[in-house]
Amino acid sequence: MAPHDAPGHEAGQAAPAPGRVDVLGALDRLLAIEPEEHALRRIVSALADAVPAVDAAVLLVPDDDGRLAIAAEVGGDGRPPAPADGGAGLAAGAPWVRAEPGWPLPAGARAGAAAAAGGGALLVMGTRGEGGFEPEALALLRLAADRAGLALERGRLRRAHESAEEAARRALAEVDSRRRAVDYILGIVGHDLRNPLGAVHMSAALLQKRGGLEGWQARAIERMRSSAGRMARIIADLLSYTRTRLGNGMPIDRRPARLDEIARRPVDELGAVNPGREITVEVRGDVSGAWDPDRLEQVISNLVSNAVDHGDPASPVRVELSGEPDACVLRVRNTGPPVPPEVLEHLFEPFSRPPDEKSRKGSGLGLGLYISREIVRGHGGEISITSDGETVITARLPRAPTPAP
Repeated sequence: MAPHDAPGHEAGQAAPAPGRVDVLGALDRLLAIEPEEHALRRIVSALADAVPAVDAAVLLVPDDDGRLAIAAEVGGDGRPPAPADGGAGLAAGAPWVRAEPGWPLPAGARAGAAAAAGGGALLVMGTRGEGGFEPEALALLRLAADRAGLALERGRLRRAHESAEEAARRALAEVDSRRRAVDYILGIVGHDLRNPLGAVHMSAALLQKRGGLEGWQARAIERMRSSAGRMARIIADLLSYTRTRLGNGMPIDRRPARLDEIARRPVDELGAVNPGREITVEVRGDVSGAWDPDRLEQVISNLVSNAVDHGDPASPVRVELSGEPDACVLRVRNTGPPVPPEVLEHLFEPFSRPPDEKSRKGSGLGLGLYISREIVRGHGGEISITSDGETVITARLPRAPTPAP
């Protein structure tokens, strides 16, 4: 076979002489190896195969104590014991070429060379021959060390990424566990407060009706009854919140109803307690459907009271009810300063309230819009808000339940 037809060489390219380094072939082999941790031995083997003078090649990686441990090797049998410093001195002085190199090369090695592989790692090759290493061999050693260093760094980054993901999973699980514990406690507290608060509210109402009280006494009883009512609404909001957060969902009891009739009571009640505010109701088209009237009263009360609290006191709050072929649309409009976009996108989240220092009412928990959203979703509908000179909350309610898929 002619020299230029030797295996591994293109036609017209002379094969290296025996004992010479095949630089181009070695480059091809090293660069074809994907730099991953599982390929470390392949990188070391490629270096040993490319340099005929090499009798042993060893990749050393520092452990947690800074001592060098063998990560991959070729021909390393019969090596002497490791030095007292665990080889730390070898890495500190790399790169180097030495006679009688000793550990980690096997006994009988007459020359050794090392190149740093990054992060304290070291690639060492040795020979029992007397001629040492050619410059091409040292260049290939540096290239192989770079490839090994890249593989080690990729492995380190992969482990760091997996560790960070696991830490994030544990943190999220802990947050979720604490949130559910808080929600559970809120539910218990809200449930247990309901009965004694109901007794206070009924007693105040009875005194107001039959007590024959006048003056400051009558006013004190009225404040007591009003405050007890507000506390009852706060507890109802807490119970609704915990029911949705604990995975039980918002119970919906559908029956035939008209949206304008549902809106009448909460609008009348809010008009009575806000005599200086104008609240109008406009109805267009057929507004009948199958809904939970009590839940929708809660939605309308929350949306209208929110508009009364945060809107311009000199402007009316407008409630618009309109019928579509398959749904009815509820809109509550009020004028006033626009809600900032960064606040707007979080208004339907629990315990979120507009940054409005003029607000005087409301439950104080920031649950009204969240509960309204959950009730609308429970009806298969959707709710949204816009604010640009006029704040408009729009709820679309299907007339009938959406068929299950």
